[in-house]
Amino acid sequence: MEDLQRTLAPTGLSVSTTPEKGRCLISTRNFSPGEVIITQEPYVCVPNNSSESKCDGCFKSVNLKKCSACQVPWYCGSTCQKSEWKLHRIECQALSRLSKERRKSLTPSLRLMVRLYLKRKLQNERVFQTAATANYNLEALVDHMSDIGEKQLVLYAQMANLVNLILEWPNSNIKEIAQNFSKLACNAHTICDSELRPLGTGLYPVISIINHSCSPNAVLVFEGRRAVVRAVELIPQGTEVFISYVETAESTAARQKALKERYFFTCSRPCCRKGVYLEVQESAILEGYRCKADKCSGFLLRDSDDKGFVCQTCDSLGARKRF
Repeated sequence: MEDLQRTLAPTGLSVSTTPEKGRCLISTRNFSPGEVIITQEPYVCVPNNSSESKCDGCFKSVNLKKCSACQVPWYCGSTCQKSEWKLHRIECQALSRLSKERRKSLTPSLRLMVRLYLKRKLQNERVFQTAATANYNLEALVDHMSDIGEKQLVLYAQMANLVNLILEWPNSNIKEIAQNFSKLACNAHTICDSELRPLGTGLYPVISIINHSCSPNAVLVFEGRRAVVRAVELIPQGTEVFISYVETAESTAARQKALKERYFFTCSRPCCRKGVYLEVQESAILEGYRCKADKCSGFLLRDSDDKGFVCQTCDSLGARKRF
């Protein structure tokens, strides 16, 4: 933590800890609206599986050629291939041992975890820099295993076994790998282009410290694979930096549901404590349908089971009619 504090000090940031939220990022100077707070390259990242292949180095989709050995990553040219070679050299050896069928079924999540373990190994061997901001501290993350359903736990266990199969390390801890999948589910970032189309997934050591708010004072965007956090309002010295983990244009109920399902918490900021009546009115404006019942001016909203629509005024079921 001390090394990280020293590294962040010139950027006007520091890391603090609170009992409720754990680590958080605090400004040590004023940041103006639009000002870049921090930028960071990914610790490791992988492109998404999609109909359009992407370069492992820049996520572009032009002039691509596959790695001739393992036949898994694509590269747009020698520059990107060389930039990835330190890590892919040992990843390539591991992937080349797999059968062709297993390589075809390799998901981005599996590959991200494999690359994470290999990168940490290379850092221990001093192949990569070990600067405080370039260390992905898995041990500091919460795994939420007690909050996860049995079906997801089984999936994480299966994925952990596959990672163990790929790495072939004699002392691998499968339970620990499964826990790390749970940690990454809450802490990995979806890398998007300028039109917010998902390109891949990356791990960003410092940016993962930034906590959520439904009324954030900063926004996370991507320039290629580089993550950029910008202030969206004046952030005075001594203020915590917040970004939003979910779509802020959604209703309070929708945001809270998304946060609970994926991140296992709900937002307690003032904007999310409106009371039931105001939350229903907000949801009606953003997501509602007009009730079809005569003499009722209420709105139909989805019920808690997402199986139908119920009028918030007369409780009747109704066909959806956008107003």
